[in-house]
Amino acid sequence: MKFTLAAIGLVFAALAASPSGAQTSTCYRLGNIASCSLQPNGDENPAQRRYSGFQEVERLRKDNADREEAQKQQGLLEEVGALVADGRCSDARKTALRAGDFALADRAGGMCKPAGKR
Repeated sequence: MKFTLAAIGLVFAALAASPSGAQTSTCYRLGNIASCSLQPNGDENPAQRRYSGFQEVERLRKDNADREEAQKQQGLLEEVGALVADGRCSDARKTALRAGDFALADRAGGMCKPAGKR
């Protein structure tokens, strides 16, 4: 009887300590809402998990760079648009050319009428 209880205790301890029984909790927070989930580590290779993590970081970095580029382009459009609306044609073209947007400079020149010629 003692041997059976010791064997059961040993098996339980081995299962609790084994890496295949380990779990990873993943939590995300968006504003006031938090969501957590448990994921078993099972057969997943630690190197594969690390590689997947690097891929996720690179994807997020690319998304962030794309978002910053879109914001920069939107800011340029707003600035050139304000200059065109004020009738400052040469300043609007110069601003677009300094940013390297030749198409926008052409559009600004075509749409703009100097303030004195209105």
